[in-house]
Amino acid sequence: MRRHQRLMLSLALSFLVGVIATEAQAAPITMTIDVTGGSFLVDLVATSTPTTYNVDAPGLAALNAFLLGAGSEYQFVSLGGSSNFPGNASLGNLVLTGEIHSAVGGGPDSFLKITESEDSFTSPTGPSGTLDSSSTGNFTLQPAGGGHTASSAFNATSTPSYAVLSSGVAVNGQAGAASVGVAPVSTLYTLTNLITFGLAAAGANDVIDSFGVTATIAAVPEPSSSVMLLMGLPVPLVLAGLLRRYRRATART
Repeated sequence: MRRHQRLMLSLALSFLVGVIATEAQAAPITMTIDVTGGSFLVDLVATSTPTTYNVDAPGLAALNAFLLGAGSEYQFVSLGGSSNFPGNASLGNLVLTGEIHSAVGGGPDSFLKITESEDSFTSPTGPSGTLDSSSTGNFTLQPAGGGHTASSAFNATSTPSYAVLSSGVAVNGQAGAASVGVAPVSTLYTLTNLITFGLAAAGANDVIDSFGVTATIAAVPEPSSSVMLLMGLPVPLVLAGLLRRYRRATART
């Protein structure tokens, strides 16, 4: 009995310490853009929080000036992100969205990669789980077969890369997805989204890709009733109750 009570007390204390640590380590979303001619840390021109990421008009102007100077064919009309940090009992997710143009007057470089990441997620957790990656593209004037590739990662575990490709020059929406098993799904994990573009060079008009990528992690819950108890009740109440039971048991011995 005393061993069981000590285990419960240890779990409660560990959970409380984890909550405090999570609040102290809340991390904002970060984003980097790579082209053949260099890299751009988007965080320098973005407004970022643990759940939102926004690049406003002056930020987009600075980003697009970098791309023009690097010889990129691309220009951004919008760029942002969001998440449900620090996650919940059902899932954790990270989302990347934007609109990119292969622009009239752009340079010759058709390679551009965006990396979006956020660390210190705490939920969900479990002995195993599944990482899902999904991406959409709404294309305008992109010939069939061109578009972007995407993938997502949970810590160092990544989904396979998959393609989201236009079906023709008329406006068309496309989607793709991939998934991978993860074990374990532990606290303080990192989610990442990757997207790489390969749009056709602009003719008389811009070629457009309105894109999105979402990473979603779901976990098989722990079977322990102790963990379920801690997740279902306010931590101070659980901790106080366990302390009272431990003191009573100690007084009887």
